Amino acid sequence: MKNLYSDLGLNEEKIVNDYKDCSDFLIRKVESCGNKCFYCLLDGLVDYLKANQLVTTPMLSSKEHFDNPQKFYNALKTKILKSVEIKQAKTFEDCYTYLTSGFILIFIEGCSNAIAIGVQGWTKRETDEPTNETVVKGSKECFLETLNDNRALLRKRLKTHHLKFKQLMLGNAAKTIVAITYIDNRVNKKFLAEIEKELQNAQLNTVLDFGCLNPRIDTNIKSFFSTVITTERPDVLASKLLEGRVGIIVDGSPFVMYTPGLFSDAFSSVDDYNYPTFYSSFIRILRYLSFFISLFLPGIYVAVGTFHQELIPTNLLFVVATSEATTPFSLMTEAVLIHILYEIMREAGLRLPKAIGHAVSIIGAIVIGDATVSAGIIGAPMLVVVAITAISSYVVYPIFESVAVLRIVFILIGGITGIYGIMLGIGMIFVNICTLNPYGVAYSAPFSPLTKRSLGDTLYRESWLKLSKRKVRVFDLEGSTIE
Repeated sequence: MKNLYSDLGLNEEKIVNDYKDCSDFLIRKVESCGNKCFYCLLDGLVDYLKANQLVTTPMLSSKEHFDNPQKFYNALKTKILKSVEIKQAKTFEDCYTYLTSGFILIFIEGCSNAIAIGVQGWTKRETDEPTNETVVKGSKECFLETLNDNRALLRKRLKTHHLKFKQLMLGNAAKTIVAITYIDNRVNKKFLAEIEKELQNAQLNTVLDFGCLNPRIDTNIKSFFSTVITTERPDVLASKLLEGRVGIIVDGSPFVMYTPGLFSDAFSSVDDYNYPTFYSSFIRILRYLSFFISLFLPGIYVAVGTFHQELIPTNLLFVVATSEATTPFSLMTEAVLIHILYEIMREAGLRLPKAIGHAVSIIGAIVIGDATVSAGIIGAPMLVVVAITAISSYVVYPIFESVAVLRIVFILIGGITGIYGIMLGIGMIFVNICTLNPYGVAYSAPFSPLTKRSLGDTLYRESWLKLSKRKVRVFDLEGSTIE
């Protein structure tokens, strides 16, 4: 974009033409300290009380006189204006970025730079309890849609000057502010540089949400699992930054990404570190068990019921055979059908208004739970398997999307190839997980490569007395390890 003109009239003409037919664009011409100038803003993005106190009143009440526009410009920045957040805009692109970020722009006759004053005042929601990452004994704070508030939430938890926020402007058609956050003496500098390069090279019209950037920093290996994890909890992100990871905050999104994400991250919770050690370890082992149940149980049931009936106890085999004899479909068809019906009901409950969502839950329970069995379409044992699977899948919600798709894949494998195909599929999944190596960090760590010392905070949880003795790599400013 063009640089600003030193002629006040040309600057005014350019900005007014660019914001033509914008009813929220406001402009006012004033004369202050013997100099002609004007300031402009976008209605709804500024706090008018702050604007009057920090900009209008100081400029109009000042009794000084400046013959040189540059001296008046310097005086505004250093003496007259009372705002803490004062920026300089050199191009029209800078001006439009500041305008849409809640700044007031001041243009002076004879000066080719504009002053941007931060007087943000748009409507925003208050920080509330996280909706997707609820805990019993942890913090009730969550990230918001405003970048400044998210930075403040992190600053409040990590009271160190090593916490950094590197700000980028991404998008060709419309700019969006994206902040890369890290702890400079914990992060690997090469790893940080790679992420910044990937983001800057992203050719996007605009960044509407974090999903636009996710593929840019994720692994190039095709997999159902992502090495970029999102969180809405400041305490979770703070703990990941202390481990040397990098967070990406997108202005306008209440979810923050961090990378590299590990497979074991899906099985830990904030509550784990507030519960007694024995109970936390028990719950964490349950999560791993729930993952295997939610992913493999339907496929194994279909494989055993179709090809390996000898593995089923006699009494249970009689119940399964009796139930399936009255249904028109095979076990594989039943399993796929009931899972698709379940996903439809779940999606409907998520998208519909809350008042109608309860009705959908009731209808789903009647249709799936009673009517299909009574009508002889689905067998009762299959319904029990699906119910157990559905409940288990919510225990490891961070990887719910991956499990939901892979579950149907394993049902098809089990119905076509039997238990041998299931075992081969399990091996392929684990090989794929071990293959992921984002930025030189194994996604399967610490299980592969095996690090026995780290199992105390992944497979189970050790006491805080032992966890506090763990060594952390610290880097100097050049990126060399010093501890």
